[in-house]
Amino acid sequence: MSTILTLTIPTDEKLQEALQERATMQGKTVPELAREILSEAVAERSLAERVGHLRGKLHLQEDTSDPWRAHLRENNFRS
Repeated sequence: MSTILTLTIPTDEKLQEALQERATMQGKTVPELAREILSEAVAERSLAERVGHLRGKLHLQEDTSDPWRAHLRENNFRS
């Protein structure tokens, strides 16, 4: 059983235009796009899932005398 929740969200004209433009580019309606954005925003995902795309992007100096810096270097597989 699905429940319908209707939201009214005050926005400025710039945001309305941006939503409409993105929805049009994706072949969706603004409500479809809004549902997708809200679903993504409230999805429970682990930290690894949320920031996994950043793995290997950290560039550290060679000095690893600081334990935290050493830990980061060890876990940054592209370094």
